[in-house]
Amino acid sequence: MDAETLEPLEHVHVFVSRSETGTVSGADGRFVFTVPLGAHRIVVSRVGHQSQTHDVMVRAPRSYRFDFLLEQEIIQLEGIDVAAQRDPEWDRHLETFLEFFLGATRNAASVEVANPEVLDFSLVDDALYASTGAPLLLVNRALGYRVEHHLHQFILNGEETWHDGESFFEEMTPANETEATTWAENRRTAFLGSAHHFFSSLMQDRTRQEGFLVYRVEDPGFVGRQSEYRRNAIAPMRGAPQFAVNPVIYLSKGESAQERSLAFPDYLHIIYTREDEDRAYAQWQRLEHSGQTRDMQYSWIRLHNGPSTLDLNGNILDPYSIMYFGYMSFERMADMLPKEYRPERP
Repeated sequence: MDAETLEPLEHVHVFVSRSETGTVSGADGRFVFTVPLGAHRIVVSRVGHQSQTHDVMVRAPRSYRFDFLLEQEIIQLEGIDVAAQRDPEWDRHLETFLEFFLGATRNAASVEVANPEVLDFSLVDDALYASTGAPLLLVNRALGYRVEHHLHQFILNGEETWHDGESFFEEMTPANETEATTWAENRRTAFLGSAHHFFSSLMQDRTRQEGFLVYRVEDPGFVGRQSEYRRNAIAPMRGAPQFAVNPVIYLSKGESAQERSLAFPDYLHIIYTREDEDRAYAQWQRLEHSGQTRDMQYSWIRLHNGPSTLDLNGNILDPYSIMYFGYMSFERMADMLPKEYRPERP
């Protein structure tokens, strides 16, 4: 409903972030969809109204009612010149934005932004800010998904990137069997070694069986004061991992049988042993080694502010409660899969 008039709102897109689950409200403002038990971020979006996000943990198989009151969007229209031409710097800003938003993996070259015109850019103290007047529409021809991405915040300041947004996935129809096979292979490759893969295997106590080695690393204070680029470059390379662990020891019971609490000190150093580094990774990070790709992928994570809550499938209730460095921060929108995805066992 409209928060001021309390009139029902139709054409409101309600979806589970980073999933293929969503619907649109009818003339009476009502919507219905089904989600599995576990952690979900519900996004409520309508043109002309302020978007909302709600983190929920569905703990029991029953019906739930949600009432959303949407505030009208106030749009400032200052100094508009209908004859004005596009900012000559816009194309350069778009190129920079896409590099850091999509990432530098081989899949990035196969992602098309269908409506780049909705993007606005501004420079503030040499930092690039990106915002949108409507969701970004992405066509990922490497993985076979159309993605509606609701960008809340994007800031690029030197090597530092802040990105906050929610994605809704729609599976594309392959043109033929060859394309279907290619998409299946690319999806599997994107999943293996990812944070998505790590946390789902953690909840099954299968990290080692799935190819992950995990070490606890004490907080290197000098690294924490560096830029994102310097942290990513230094952390995996300085010294040997310190304490080999089975990360399941850092899980404890949550508020219900459907969830667990993850808490660990300092950092976890995660090595995925079954894939080589992408050659673009060494170039992107300018790592302090020979420049040759290594035969394993090195990442590390830390908690942002206290314990993180996960469901039994490894979905994180607050996706921003964990910070990623190294290889897991290299894979960005071009390699993102819906949260429901799991590869078929060979």
